[in-house]
This record gives sequence, structure tokens and C-alpha cells, in this order.
Amino acid sequence: MTSQASTRSIAPLRSQLLLYLVAALAIVLDQYTKTLVRTGMVVGETIIVHPSLRNVFDLTYTTNTGAAFGMFKSGGPVFIVLAAVVVAVIIYYNRELPAQQRWLRVALGLQMGGAIGNNLIDRPLRGSVVDFLHVHYWPVFNVADSCISIGVVIMGLLMIHEARTETKTNNFEVEG
Repeated sequence: MTSQASTRSIAPLRSQLLLYLVAALAIVLDQYTKTLVRTGMVVGETIIVHPSLRNVFDLTYTTNTGAAFGMFKSGGPVFIVLAAVVVAVIIYYNRELPAQQRWLRVALGLQMGGAIGNNLIDRPLRGSVVDFLHVHYWPVFNVADSCISIGVVIMGLLMIHEARTETKTNNFEVEG
């Protein structure tokens, strides 16, 4: 009986760890790529990744004191506080999620990692964020921005899936 009780308490903890693993990977990749840019490029420099991508994508080193994609340039301190609150809410919510909510944990982990990378590491330590991924006709961004965006997309897809499943279940109950 003790082994069953300990198995039950380990499973939720193990499922909770997914969020932290995803967040840690996002932070490491974000900080590593920013370090490469800071040490290998000069602010304002552009590197053509491949001649065939010249008009589509390049690496352009910029700094950003605002939000993602250069919006709200004077809001740096606000973003630090907001990111801390968001991270705290995600950590709390992660504990409350059922064990089978893996994709939601991945989405939240990406968002948490991105928020930490940009707003709890770069802004307080450097005063700005390094942006370098430049898809033409779109503002320059970084890995943390990408993680946040991908996390939001995954969460949106999960919400659509849940709404469709709920609608089918409700329709079945009404007809059945």
C-alpha cells in the first residue's frame, strides 16, 4: 500500500517537471543565441544567412528596450514586474493541472522560459533585450519571443480542440 501511495504522489510531481524542463531549455537556447550574437556581431550588423534567403531572412543585431517586436519602448520596468507575476501564476497553475495536460505544460513552459529570458534576465542585467532574427516585413525578434509566440499558438490550438470536443460531447448528450 505504501508503494501505491508514493507512486500517486510521484506522478503529479513528474508531470509538473515537464513545464520546468521546457522553460529551462527555452532559457538556455535563448541566452546561448544572444551570447553568440553579442560576442560575434556589432549592433546594427546584418549577416546574410544564405544568398537564396537574402530577401526573406537574415540575422540583424538590434537591441530592444520595449516589448516583443519593439513595441512599447519605454515599458522596461513594467515588463519585469509583469513577467514576474506571469511566472508566479504559471508556477501555481502548473501545480493545479491534471497530470495528462502535457501539451498545456509545454505551452506554459515555452511562455515562462521566454518571459524569463527576456524580462527577468536581459532587462535587469543589461537594460535591453538582444534581437537578431529578421524575417523581412516583420520586426526583428529573438528565441524568447519565438518561444512565447509558439506557446501562445499551442495554447490557442488546445483551446480550439477543447471547445470542439465539448461541443461534440454536448451535442451527443442532447441527441442521445
